[in-house]
Amino acid sequence: MFKDRDVICFFGDSITANGLWIAEVYQAIRKKRKVKCFNCGVSGASAERAALYIHERCLAFNPDYVVMMYGINDIKIPLYKKELEGDEENEARKKNALLTYRESYEGLIKEAMASGAKVILCIPTPYDDKNIKEEELLECRAGLAECANHLRALAEKYDCPLVDFNAVMDDMLTKRDILSKDRIHPTPEGHHVMAQIFLKETGMQDSSDFDTPFVFEDWNRERYDAEQELHLVNFVEFGVFLKEGRIEKMSYEERKNIAKERYDGLEDKSGFFGRAYSEYINKIDQYCLYMKEVIKKTTYV
Repeated sequence: MFKDRDVICFFGDSITANGLWIAEVYQAIRKKRKVKCFNCGVSGASAERAALYIHERCLAFNPDYVVMMYGINDIKIPLYKKELEGDEENEARKKNALLTYRESYEGLIKEAMASGAKVILCIPTPYDDKNIKEEELLECRAGLAECANHLRALAEKYDCPLVDFNAVMDDMLTKRDILSKDRIHPTPEGHHVMAQIFLKETGMQDSSDFDTPFVFEDWNRERYDAEQELHLVNFVEFGVFLKEGRIEKMSYEERKNIAKERYDGLEDKSGFFGRAYSEYINKIDQYCLYMKEVIKKTTYV
């Protein structure tokens, strides 16, 4: 599918932003093709919200391919609590969320194709309702199944390749440790499984090898670490401030001051939000320089 000099952008939510599966995909493709891969994921994102920054966060890299995966945030997980099952108003909210998902996703596909990119759609990874976990069990399976149905229809309508993470991983839930205790985010083994599914379904490998662990090459580890630092900055910029409608109204200095206030107010500064606000405070003034460094590390050779 991919050829030399292609630019591949991965556009999605936190499962994309974490990028461990993408790092493995990139390393494998680079053994056969001279390509560039950019992780354009934003934690907490939905297809609806992604429309606000697809150009700045993704299409600005002039991709030949955009790999899209949204779903778990789009279905609005709190709507799937057991005590709300059968409630007419809640059922209407579920339907509206899924309608918004399809319409927003179709808009993203059109925007990417209008830029000249080909689109690869990904059916989202499953929700773990098969194992005993600390996190509350919600009835998310039906919502994600509807997401998958919408994506199949969109893939057919726009002639897009479709990578189905859900089917293979759902069958593995009781056999491998592939989803974390929150029932949503893949473990390192889960990311490895995702990478192998993607490589097989895009024709880069004849089969999936789930048993041979992924080992970072030095160049890729350096690139991944730099990418993940920027992921934290991008989360605050696009996942927090854009959501709050602050980006167009405030200077970087004002946003940085708010990030500092929120960081100071956190009890656990070692958690995700603490690390994200800290990176934002330290790096936003030189964001373009850090971005250039990531681009520099993402070479063809």
